[in-house]
Amino acid sequence: MAIVWRRIAQSVQGAGHAKEGGACQDTHGVRLLAVGPTETLIACVADGAGSARFGEFGSSIVCETILECASAYSASFANFDGLQVEDVLRWCEEARTRIEAEAVRRQCEVRELATTICTAILSATGSICFQIGDGAIILGHDGIYGVVFWPQSGEYANSTNFITSKEYRERIEFLATPTPVSDVALFTDGLERLALRFDSQTPHVPFFDPLFRALRATSEVEGLNEGLRGFLSSDQVQHRSDDDKTLILASRCRDNVHDAN
Repeated sequence: MAIVWRRIAQSVQGAGHAKEGGACQDTHGVRLLAVGPTETLIACVADGAGSARFGEFGSSIVCETILECASAYSASFANFDGLQVEDVLRWCEEARTRIEAEAVRRQCEVRELATTICTAILSATGSICFQIGDGAIILGHDGIYGVVFWPQSGEYANSTNFITSKEYRERIEFLATPTPVSDVALFTDGLERLALRFDSQTPHVPFFDPLFRALRATSEVEGLNEGLRGFLSSDQVQHRSDDDKTLILASRCRDNVHDAN
């Protein structure tokens, strides 16, 4: 059997935004590319700023743009082995250009579409991650998990950095390593208190381990994906944070199952 990425992903509205009658401002995107005999996973999550009127549109634009740019890069260079931070910054600049055009269309300031971005590009030959803002990326192998970048804090309390800010080039964090991984999770800040240990700046393993074990063990990925939505919407999770919540989980499996999007 081929080695494939099995994945589940959901974005759910937090109780706070639902109470205010707002939209879910989180967005996620996952794309699989056939690079040689194996699959490369591109996954991203984005969180529109709570203070931004159109944050959900900003987060949607940046996820869509990053997926498009990464796919175009792969088509041009066959793989991501030579990807550098300057390439990623060009993708971010394209996302900013599209967000600026949306701001003009909506007759608003760009800050009204402010959004974070976390992205992981994982192949059989290496792992690439980049991030602007809060949320986090977790990489794992053989049951050992680590946080790639600790969630960014902004200048003021309860604030963070955004791809829409003028200082985005100084705020981006980038990692490229030739070490492949078997598991990855990306999530927005609504899950930070559940998924991270702030005392040691490590993943909260009891949160992730059962989820990854369930993902690797089942061929019913569509049902598990719906179960993830129910879990993120549950009172147990919503009581820990009333913010929107997004979670992508993916595992490299020896399987030929067609996964849920």
